[in-house]
Amino acid sequence: MDTLILVLHFAACVFLIMLVLMQSGKGSAAGIFGASNSDSVFAGPTAATFITKLTAGVAVFIMITSVFLTVGVGKRGASSVVDRVGNIPAASAAPAVPAQSQPQE
Repeated sequence: MDTLILVLHFAACVFLIMLVLMQSGKGSAAGIFGASNSDSVFAGPTAATFITKLTAGVAVFIMITSVFLTVGVGKRGASSVVDRVGNIPAASAAPAVPAQSQPQE
């Protein structure tokens, strides 16, 4: 079950990235050298388009799958890498010194 949720979560993340890249930014109507329509700055909010509603829905879906994945890991009792570091035996304190070779005559 966790694998299915993880695959859906990953697919939703990629889909959300594509949706955000498809939307036009607020500054997209601005001119090249700073000439912009100042009326658009103070205008009221525009109606939400289908893409913005879909983006919000996918974002909520990602939040829900994130919660399910977090709860699943908590119930499984997964250990952290930091927890496993304490179980590794410590290396010797003295550094290894190479053997000295005898000079040849």
